[in-house]
Amino acid sequence: MCDSLKKYRADDLTRLATSIFVHEGLPPSDAKIVAESLVAADLRGIDTHGVARIPSYVERFPKRLVEPRPQIVITSRMPWAACVDGGNGMGPVVATRAMSEAIDRAESFGIGAATAHRSNHFGAAAHYALQAVAHDCIGITLTPASKSLAPFGSREPLFGTNPIAVAIPAGSHAPWVMDMASSVAARGHIRLAARHGKSIPEGWALDELGRPTTDAEAALAGVMLPFAGVKGSALAMLIDILGGVLSGSGFAGAIRDMTRDFDAPQDVGHFFLAMKVEAFMPVPEFNERMETAIARLKALKPAAGFTEVLYPGEPEARRQRKHLENGIPLTPEVYDSIKRVAEPSGIAMPAAIAALAGGRAAL
Repeated sequence: MCDSLKKYRADDLTRLATSIFVHEGLPPSDAKIVAESLVAADLRGIDTHGVARIPSYVERFPKRLVEPRPQIVITSRMPWAACVDGGNGMGPVVATRAMSEAIDRAESFGIGAATAHRSNHFGAAAHYALQAVAHDCIGITLTPASKSLAPFGSREPLFGTNPIAVAIPAGSHAPWVMDMASSVAARGHIRLAARHGKSIPEGWALDELGRPTTDAEAALAGVMLPFAGVKGSALAMLIDILGGVLSGSGFAGAIRDMTRDFDAPQDVGHFFLAMKVEAFMPVPEFNERMETAIARLKALKPAAGFTEVLYPGEPEARRQRKHLENGIPLTPEVYDSIKRVAEPSGIAMPAAIAALAGGRAAL
């Protein structure tokens, strides 16, 4: 259970991750961007994209598969759009720069878009969509991934679990946030199940012979399945087009797997869109209408087995508040994997938060 795990302050984990990436050659400002993206995922409960990723990120530096100090180049064919050459930099660094370009253009034109190529795995897509919300914008983030998902009707992979994230201001409420893979489940969940020797639900994956499987190891050797069949398959291809074909990066199976392919850089692409709410209506009016929409949803009677109706992003916002107050839980396995990276470099691991009576943590 999560409550039985040792917990760590978000600030401590951010400092730890920043120190590790500075040691790998990143400028302190870029190292902090990467660290904050990982800790932000953990705060929201997206453990598969949190600090557990540190070892796999670090593994690519000695092989020169990621450039710690990339030369990022921005070009623009039209004033509301930017094309970002990430210089093979860390995904969170490239993505943050690209979304910043989209937001800057939205401030001037009401809408801004940016593509990025020559990037790498960037973590949780919602992290970048949420950056737009802070500027009274609606943010959209898309990125293709290394091939693991079989298009509808196929037993061979072509697309990744290609995520889409949308973040929308919601007045006095936490932002409305949708962040989902185009597969039935994120591949990280299968990796975790395999690591712990657990089975996965039926319908998530096929084995290498194209047969449905609940064996996590067999699923990793096989293919992921799109959610809702042809609908998820179409969405995966749309994300591949906008984040891959349009960006000038790898597409249709050409992106390399960061955990298994060490022959060349990943060549990941991204797509970002920021739309200024003010371009359509005054922000206070929009906020009021969003609050009304959420109030109507939450006034609905819960179905059997539910205690309330939640809007997208609400569970993650609650989890974030809880983790900020009580600490981020880490499994011993994740803690030890980070320790193996940190300690040879002389970087001290943070102490766990001491639990108080009643289950609260001492901050």
